[in-house]
Amino acid sequence: MEQADMHILSAILSGELQPEDPVVQSWLQEDPARAVLLEEPGQLRRVVEEWRLQQSFDTHGMWARITQDTAPAIVRHRPIRTLWRAAAAVLLLVAGAYWLMQRTGQNSPAADTLAAAQQKPAGNFAILQAGGKEVTLHGKDSSFMLGGNRVDVQNGHMQVAAEKPEQYTLRTPRGANYQVQLPDGSKAWLNAQSSISYPSVFTGVERAVTVTGEVYFEVAAKAEQPFVVHTGTQDITVLGTAFCVRRYEGEQQGLTTLVSGKVKVQTAGKDQVLQPGQQAVVSGNQLQVIQVDTEEFTSWKDGWIRFHNKPLTAILQTISRWYDIDIKADEQQLAGQYFTCYINKEQGLGECIQSLNNSTNQFSFLLQGPTITVTKK
Repeated sequence: MEQADMHILSAILSGELQPEDPVVQSWLQEDPARAVLLEEPGQLRRVVEEWRLQQSFDTHGMWARITQDTAPAIVRHRPIRTLWRAAAAVLLLVAGAYWLMQRTGQNSPAADTLAAAQQKPAGNFAILQAGGKEVTLHGKDSSFMLGGNRVDVQNGHMQVAAEKPEQYTLRTPRGANYQVQLPDGSKAWLNAQSSISYPSVFTGVERAVTVTGEVYFEVAAKAEQPFVVHTGTQDITVLGTAFCVRRYEGEQQGLTTLVSGKVKVQTAGKDQVLQPGQQAVVSGNQLQVIQVDTEEFTSWKDGWIRFHNKPLTAILQTISRWYDIDIKADEQQLAGQYFTCYINKEQGLGECIQSLNNSTNQFSFLLQGPTITVTKK
């Protein structure tokens, strides 16, 4: 791939160019096969980052050593082999650690920096509480009693076999996510630092749950018993649908994003019925409905986060939750800064930081122990 091609791809990745821009469209018309590079954000990021690494390192020698014990990596969904992902990942880790050591001027934290750079989100991990007791769930298959009911964990998600009425609370710490099947067959995916409280059996005129953080729902249709989600600032009523609720403590806005079906959002005496592709934004006593790309707000469920022209502070908050890492930054310097980037949970923290550094020439992102320090260049 030519250097000019990579400059265009780098500009798309950083948000300087959009796929609909004339220069990109002209580039695609020259060779329609290039369009495959834009279909999956993670693939685009990998191609660009691996190309950048190739400019400074000899990947062939590294690859020869790696392949003695490791089969060639396969890029999911696409047969593109621009470089070798495994070699690039190792090189990126080494280069990132060297860069961090050079920036800090310290040698003693090198081992800690390498370990932190390899750190990934914890994945399936949660704590289930009921009857004054709690059990830690690691995603492995298991079965146990809690709150007078049998709890089954299979393939990384949990279900309570209801025999006795009991209130359950499932919560995820920073760096974790989890899936639960509710008593009515509805499913809920919890993002990092989130929770859901629900009864072992839904009785009464509605199926009510309470959430904090960010939770994606696929609700089983049951017209005679509406499904209601409480967040503390809004109530969402549904019959059968897929949607995402976001209400983290400390954030000024609560978001409800509708993927399919229909929901009614209520807050401070106001209510609004959403159609697919719409998002309700609750801020104080205000309720606003906007049109959005729903995948940007729900792709975290599948291990991706897509940020298109989003505040840098929001991006850093998400990285903090996903990787269980602290952020040190001057909030005034970050104010008004918007980024476009993509994050894959399969990449280590070092790769994530390198992606941030590649996406801007205004800020530097430096890993120091359990903290990412952000400074203005």
